[in-house]
Amino acid sequence: MLLVLTIVAQSLFSQNNKFGLTIEYSPNYSRLSDEILNEKFKLSHNVLLRLNYKSDSNIKPTLGLGYFNTGELNQTVIGGTLGIESIKYFHNYNYVYLPLGAKINLGNLYLLPEIGIGINLSNKMKRVIEFTNGKTENETIDEHLNSGEFNKLSIPISISAGTDFKFGTKRFSTGLKGYYGLNRVVEDVPRNNHYYGIGLLVAMNL
Repeated sequence: MLLVLTIVAQSLFSQNNKFGLTIEYSPNYSRLSDEILNEKFKLSHNVLLRLNYKSDSNIKPTLGLGYFNTGELNQTVIGGTLGIESIKYFHNYNYVYLPLGAKINLGNLYLLPEIGIGINLSNKMKRVIEFTNGKTENETIDEHLNSGEFNKLSIPISISAGTDFKFGTKRFSTGLKGYYGLNRVVEDVPRNNHYYGIGLLVAMNL
């Protein structure tokens, strides 16, 4: 989907040098707030196509469209009972989201605060059983709740800090990115379950 959007956006703005396009990928470690079990951070992935307005100011408005994956990991250590060493549950919450922000240039560095709205696409749980003989068994299913329901809409805020550089004829960005969900993943449950995460980012500026 992002590839198609990139091609369409390039054709729309190729004649107008006031706009630029950025393709960003951010691997990060995410978790939910208010731990109640043995929750741990899990590796998550966010991909974004961002439109940048090339103003003469050091503050440049941005608008994006992307895929946003977050969640957490639960692990239960069995310790060899029935030949099972441990069971891991990877909770994945997936959204398509539209962030609005402003890139603030500070010499060779930049800050990019954003706020967006996300639409929930799916909620998946991956179960990984690790056996004492070294083998593993994987299964991915739709996440089911004992109470409450998943929020259809999400409001992520994020801030990125990094630097822009050139490699040959191409322009890139790299840095760190952190995010937090203003509303909860699951409503009507006692747990205060806001997602959050931090990780690297790498971007190509077209």
